[in-house]
Amino acid sequence: MSQVLERLNLRPQERRILVGVLTVVLVVLNAVFVWPHRKDWMLLQTELAKGRATLKTYRDEIARAPDYRARLAHLEDQGSAVLPADQANQLVRTVQNQAIQNNVFLSSIRPRNTPVASTNLYFDEQVVDLSLNTGDKELVEFLLALGSGGSMIRVRDINSLRPDSSQSKLAGDLTLVASYQKKPKAAPPPVAPRPPITAVRPPTAAAKPTNAAPKPPAQPITTTRKKT
Repeated sequence: MSQVLERLNLRPQERRILVGVLTVVLVVLNAVFVWPHRKDWMLLQTELAKGRATLKTYRDEIARAPDYRARLAHLEDQGSAVLPADQANQLVRTVQNQAIQNNVFLSSIRPRNTPVASTNLYFDEQVVDLSLNTGDKELVEFLLALGSGGSMIRVRDINSLRPDSSQSKLAGDLTLVASYQKKPKAAPPPVAPRPPITAVRPPTAAAKPTNAAPKPPAQPITTTRKKT
């Protein structure tokens, strides 16, 4: 800084004035452009840290994709696909077997004729309505047995669960729903490639002989006017 001032050949008083003016200009520039944005750097660092954390989360989930595929294949192989026509019968047999094993009396069991509409790509749902009469302990064990194992049966609704006429057991209506693996669709047969299409050119007209006699030139047409 002193070298620059010496090159200007200024007097000491002029140097002081110049330094004071530069100091004021720097203070004004900092007050206008720097100090109002002093928190922007901290906000930028915070957003950058959040972005890096989100990116790390996404990369970790992408790295787990092979594990998810292996789990999906394992779940698909656990139970064989059941034909839609046999799903309701199999659900009824499973519920009846669990009821017998847990001392639950089923007064009626009514499978629904149509499957429940589901947006799941891998499973269909079947619903059965039943009326039962049993003790509270037997009912709990019956519901636990339905939800455990590979049956994939769960309780959707419990209607009017109340004490029976003897006041020693429970009676009520239940709605059960079961999920069955869809039959995998067969891959479409490969499409045979089409043969290439060759363009057929129309036949060209025969060339005219070059030794043909030339046509005579057309004679001009003259008109005569009548004298009146």
